[in-house]
Amino acid sequence: MHVGITGGRGVLGRILQVQLAAAGHRHDCFGGDVRESKDLAAWMHPRRFDAIIHLAALVPTQSVQTDPARAFQVNVGGTANLIAAVSAYKPWIFYASSSHVYQPQEAPLSESAPTAPAHPYGVSKLMGERVLAACAPAVGLDYCVGRIFSFYHPSQTGSFLYPSLLRRFVDEDLEKPFSLFGAEDIRDISPAEVLVAHIVTLAEKRATGVVNIGSGQGTRIADFAQTHAPRPLKVVNASAAPPTSLVADISHLHQLLGR
Repeated sequence: MHVGITGGRGVLGRILQVQLAAAGHRHDCFGGDVRESKDLAAWMHPRRFDAIIHLAALVPTQSVQTDPARAFQVNVGGTANLIAAVSAYKPWIFYASSSHVYQPQEAPLSESAPTAPAHPYGVSKLMGERVLAACAPAVGLDYCVGRIFSFYHPSQTGSFLYPSLLRRFVDEDLEKPFSLFGAEDIRDISPAEVLVAHIVTLAEKRATGVVNIGSGQGTRIADFAQTHAPRPLKVVNASAAPPTSLVADISHLHQLLGR
């Protein structure tokens, strides 16, 4: 299988390249800007991919909130540009969506659960899903939307939870109360390699439709912090809002993976 990857420089993209090579698949990464349709067409034209795994997105919360228009250009417009570029070649497409399209609820979230994004990033990913759903059938493209739940990896940087915690463990006096925003929130958090392995299998099976990609297990943010801390923490919840829960129902994923 020859796989084209957008977003190959991100955490998931780098892991994906390693796992595809280990599984004997060829891959090429798009090195341009998905907002430039000519760049996508030029990348696509000589290669005739069997599958495209579309990971490219503007993700960090601070970046999206600071410049939401750019987030929509990348996450929504870039998806439309990709569909236009591949329409003549008909590869299978995987679109990396997010758990943040959902409305939080206590019970595990199935793919039919209400979508009500609370932040611009989730809105942009849901709009990308809708662009794909509207455009792909018109040009005969098979596709899979993967709603990816939280993950962590040593190579993560910036404002994401895991690297933020690691920096704080070094910089702060952990004998003092450890103030943590969303400490009581419940999230479905997996090692990034596990989620990427699911994406590779979905590509090999050319799965279609919407599927949650997560562990199916909820973890309290305070407990996640404690697990990775070098010593016991005195966690103090810094959130005034009631805690929320985003945990995947992964029964459909298991069906698609044949498990």
